[in-house]
Amino acid sequence: MPSNYETIKNASFYGSASNTEEGKGRFGLNALKAHNVHFEHLSFYDAQSMGYHLFDLAAVDNFIFNDLEVRGFGKAGLSSLDRDRLYKSNPHALYSEAIQVDSAYEGCLGTYGFSDSINIIFNKEKKGLPKNADSKAKISTNITLKNSYFGPYTGVIGQGKIDDERYMARQYFSATAIGSHSGTGTPKVTIMDNTFENTIYSELTTTDSRLYPIHFRNPKLDFIYQGKNNFINQHGNSKKNGYLLNSRYVAWYKN
Repeated sequence: MPSNYETIKNASFYGSASNTEEGKGRFGLNALKAHNVHFEHLSFYDAQSMGYHLFDLAAVDNFIFNDLEVRGFGKAGLSSLDRDRLYKSNPHALYSEAIQVDSAYEGCLGTYGFSDSINIIFNKEKKGLPKNADSKAKISTNITLKNSYFGPYTGVIGQGKIDDERYMARQYFSATAIGSHSGTGTPKVTIMDNTFENTIYSELTTTDSRLYPIHFRNPKLDFIYQGKNNFINQHGNSKKNGYLLNSRYVAWYKN
């Protein structure tokens, strides 16, 4: 790794997202206009709440994610009916990516808001944050995700680690792994040698590509590369898989 990269590595995070209020008991890193950051050998268990992201990237450049283990997503034991109800009422709760690749605009960092500097990590400019951000700000780019696993989780939750009790989660699904559903522009992204297992889905649709483990809005050909990935127990429609002419999304649920 080049010496000009900041590296965060060798850590495990246990959340309690499966049995707490939405948005609590989770891990969340918001990055604004950062560059040259390397994440390696990190594990996340029951750490992502539905409707939220593990990593929310706003106009960042040169981010590498290597050897992540991301297990579990949202409430424990979600039934088919539960997921269908969510899809109809709040689809973002289902398709919220573990790694969101976004632009910098007002509201881009979700409920915390663009102007809440307390929740901004790696703001290299250190100039404070305007209440009204440039809607034309560049999208995050040069993002690499490799050698990582996204899947279900059965095991001890964070509260159990704190109390030394066997508070358990049984989460049948993983979050969509990486993608975008807002912002402007097309990122350059490389996604390779990963495994995506049991990505959450709704029985109401197989064609909403936002629910595929990899999905990007407003794509350009050759800007997004995925290869040598392993897709296990996924749901989708083959006609919506991969690059599609005049499509709003490029997405994959299989090779």
